[in-house]
Amino acid sequence: MKKIEIIAIVVILVVLLFIILTNLKQKKRNNHFLITNCKKGKCYDSLQKCAAMNGYTYDGSSDDKRIERKTFKCILDMQDKYKLLKLDNIFVPSMMDGTFCDILYTTYYDFSDLTVLKNRMYNLNMPLYKCIRIRKYHFNPKTYFEIKYTGGTKIRALIDDQLNLLEEQTIDEEYKDLIVSILDKIKQNKIKPIFNNTYKRLSFIYKNNPNIRMTIDTNIEFFQNHFYKVLDKDILEMKIPNSISVGEAEQYLKEINHLIGTQLTFTHFSKFEYYYYKVMINQ
Repeated sequence: MKKIEIIAIVVILVVLLFIILTNLKQKKRNNHFLITNCKKGKCYDSLQKCAAMNGYTYDGSSDDKRIERKTFKCILDMQDKYKLLKLDNIFVPSMMDGTFCDILYTTYYDFSDLTVLKNRMYNLNMPLYKCIRIRKYHFNPKTYFEIKYTGGTKIRALIDDQLNLLEEQTIDEEYKDLIVSILDKIKQNKIKPIFNNTYKRLSFIYKNNPNIRMTIDTNIEFFQNHFYKVLDKDILEMKIPNSISVGEAEQYLKEINHLIGTQLTFTHFSKFEYYYYKVMINQ
């Protein structure tokens, strides 16, 4: 065997070894993200970004300020997420800021008389939003102010730490005055934080279709003052355009159940409403 052939073989072996070791290291990081449980997000500083193991990814970066879609949810047993993650030909990692996993920190707001919450819970049909929240991400430096309406419409805006609106030119004129008005009320303490919520999220698109987002939320925590609660289940969310019917979404879920041997079904679940039933009613 010629010297140049030996060198070529050595180079190939070194490259292969590097790839194997890199994948093992990244797999260890991904698993660490999944299994790490924290209280009020306090131990997440040790977590690192997640990388796709098979090389297939989708750039999910988006700064859309108005989002209209339907969301279907499934409650997962703790082991279900590991089964879902094996479907890497269906669950394609949706990458944002170099990761498909992140930690979400959310604070929900309402008036002192809980107008928003009551309107939502008791179907008062008031011409009012059903959710006000401020959301931050562990791996993303941006802070988002969000308003959600019945029917799936979500309005969001970038804000700074002093609750001032950023990139005003990107906000729909229809909602700009409302956003500024609510932010001013939060500054004046007329609208107050009612609870905090933290969880880990893994984001995917379904079968390379960027119109269908799939997310898995785990280690879901709720806390406010003395209250603290960890949900003992994970949540799978399927976020789809309004043009896709419920029947089509159910077919996607049927395929997933067939492939991993689960019996997942769509169910109503809201983190906001969960807090209401577990805390507000029991006070």
